[in-house]
Amino acid sequence: MDIRHTNWYDFGSLAELRSRATHQPGSEVTGVAQQFESLFLNLMLKEMRKSIQKSGLLGSDAMETYEQMFDQQVALGMAKAGGIGIGKFVENQLAQNNPKKPSVINDEDIETTTALRQRFLINRER
Repeated sequence: MDIRHTNWYDFGSLAELRSRATHQPGSEVTGVAQQFESLFLNLMLKEMRKSIQKSGLLGSDAMETYEQMFDQQVALGMAKAGGIGIGKFVENQLAQNNPKKPSVINDEDIETTTALRQRFLINRER
């Protein structure tokens, strides 16, 4: 599934993605990886917003709803543009578990994977 034309509220595309993945396992690895990265980025943006002190001027429920919608669309856009590398990492992991689709790994992906593993190990030791 190509998420270039999706909006955060487009539940039909998620249902289509699920249907294709059910009928043809491995065919939608890229779409699933991008959606996962989009969800991750959305959670990250949500937590970043929590760290900002709210003022009385812009602190309404309507503003919070707008910010949530905005963050979801920004996260989707970031994932479409390549995001922070989690999508490629997830895609490679899913492709390794699916022998039908060969995994294409270039030098940049290896560096990203190595960096993510190092960060995981450092955080795990803490």
